Amino acid sequence: MMKINYVHCFITQDQQFLMLQRNNPPFKNMWNCVGGKIMPDETPREAVIREVKEETGLDLQSVQFKGIATWNQAGGMYIFVAETFTGELTECTEGTLAWKSKEWILQSPEVVSSIRTILDDVLATDVPVEYALFYTGAEYEGNIWKYEVCRNDEHNDSKRITRGLS
Repeated sequence: MMKINYVHCFITQDQQFLMLQRNNPPFKNMWNCVGGKIMPDETPREAVIREVKEETGLDLQSVQFKGIATWNQAGGMYIFVAETFTGELTECTEGTLAWKSKEWILQSPEVVSSIRTILDDVLATDVPVEYALFYTGAEYEGNIWKYEVCRNDEHNDSKRITRGLS
């Protein structure tokens, strides 16, 4: 059984997203969402609130669960979006924080490919969605060659959309 050990949060304000340029592998020097590992006995929601506080200094007031992304059927992350928070942005040891536009995120080769791949779908969905990402390359740092989006309609029938990427 695949273990989902991570959380990611798209933190948004004024049509900008808070991104983290990572100091450490995986994806060293690349821009990614804020997030991290779920601790034992912690729910994904508790983990995302803790990780955001640790990495940004911000206290999330509400988070919306958007789905799960898995990679190469070997691991995965819970995906959240947060639009309301309090506190002041503080630097962290994980990397550099900066607000970036959606357009920049979707176009920059400096952004982790999974973020560019799923961002539009994450923002468009009102129900949690499953994203199955398939990477080439060592430690999943290569290019995404395919991803699938699984949605449930009002009749609870699974809809699978497969998209090939180059």
